[in-house]
Amino acid sequence: MNNLFKLISTFSDEEQKEAVQFLKKKNRRGDAKNILLFKMICQGKTKELPQTLYKKMNRNAYHALSKRLRDSLLEFIASKSFAKESSEESDTLKLLLSSRILFEKKLFKLGWKTLSKAEELAFEFELHTALHEIYDTQLQYAAILPEINLNSILDNSDRNLRMLNTTLKFKQAYATLKRKLRAGTTNKNIALKEVLDYFNIIPNQDFTYKSLFQFMDLLCDTAEAESNYYDISPLMQEAFRHVNTKKTSNKHSYYHLQILYLMASNSFRNKNFQKTLDFLDELDSILSKRYLYQFRNQTLILRSLTLNYSGNPLAAIELCENIKSNEPQVQLLLTTLYFHQNRYKDAYQIYKKFQHSDHYYERHQGLTWVVKKEIIGFLLLIELDKLDLVLQKQKSLHKRFYNRLKALGEERVLTFIKLASIYYTNPKHVQSDTFTKEVDRSFEWVGLEREDLFAISFYAWLKSKMINQNLYKVTLDLINPTNHSL
Repeated sequence: MNNLFKLISTFSDEEQKEAVQFLKKKNRRGDAKNILLFKMICQGKTKELPQTLYKKMNRNAYHALSKRLRDSLLEFIASKSFAKESSEESDTLKLLLSSRILFEKKLFKLGWKTLSKAEELAFEFELHTALHEIYDTQLQYAAILPEINLNSILDNSDRNLRMLNTTLKFKQAYATLKRKLRAGTTNKNIALKEVLDYFNIIPNQDFTYKSLFQFMDLLCDTAEAESNYYDISPLMQEAFRHVNTKKTSNKHSYYHLQILYLMASNSFRNKNFQKTLDFLDELDSILSKRYLYQFRNQTLILRSLTLNYSGNPLAAIELCENIKSNEPQVQLLLTTLYFHQNRYKDAYQIYKKFQHSDHYYERHQGLTWVVKKEIIGFLLLIELDKLDLVLQKQKSLHKRFYNRLKALGEERVLTFIKLASIYYTNPKHVQSDTFTKEVDRSFEWVGLEREDLFAISFYAWLKSKMINQNLYKVTLDLINPTNHSL
């Protein structure tokens, strides 16, 4: 059911109206409940839907209705996309076929003129497969028209073939690295380099917007798995340099927005907060209604995080509180913001809203997100001095994550949990020289520039207990480039 809610949440107001009209045309019965269900979900009324629709608890009928609605909406999306995309591709193919018919009728000049129109259209919309057919036809009939520049056709067809090969190689590399990351490869950065070298993938002017986005997305996936955004920065900058040399049209807007978001996210994880805001501002300036629902929450979350870590906690909290969403990312962010300001009771009230299992959250948000959520919950229980729950959570963390984190080389997460437990058992001990030495032995820091921002944030909690200072102040001190205490 969550997939249906997520799907509908991506619809703009205009798309909601179009979807209703589509459902009306599709419905054979006047009493079909699919439109009512669709409108209720659009309005955020997602509680007790079976009772509202059927006046009683009828889960079987409700699930069948939900499935039919989901299938109809997927059909709506496909038809809408096909109508839009096929107009470009079908127009190109119509011109190509028309030109071939004209050539067969020996109307060579008119045929060539028609074929040139097809080439212009295919080139504008980066239809490389269609261009391949167009150049094949040009080569077939070039000898008949001596005024045609054969060298130009040869150059264009070679360039397009390189583009097709580049696209194929990139897709091969993308699939290979994704498979390696999912398999739990120990050193993700080495795996990334091996795959890029094997397929000879280097960003260049032949990369399309889509290819550049996929390349950068692959870098960020590797960085997320390794908690190391520093090493991918040069490649991200190199890829973005090629983005800036490209002409942007409406067809590229989706990938352009995605690229700006990835650059903003990478800047944030590298603690360049002003650059993060600059990228977000640029993204907001070109964000159209068509993609508003898709990008709105994730950009607001990133902006709120950036405000918090750049010393504007109240603005960060206000922004996050105004995101009208029950998405787990929003709830965890608000929990973290409250925690930073010692609002533990408020944070715990939000945290208790996580009702699904960790398996559910891992499937939708990933293991890293679940571990962060569980550690925040553990620290909250410590701050609220809930003894039984602290012990229960500690045991649960060890049971669920010990082997997996060990296999991923994330032993310092386990070490942090152990040290946090020591603090709870004996708070005074953490201010001793003995504990300080134990902490120094336990963590291997790679320097402020390279160290992961969220790893620093968790360490800041421990540091604040060791030196008996405010958590938020300690956090900002640790991420300040002039501070070399890591």
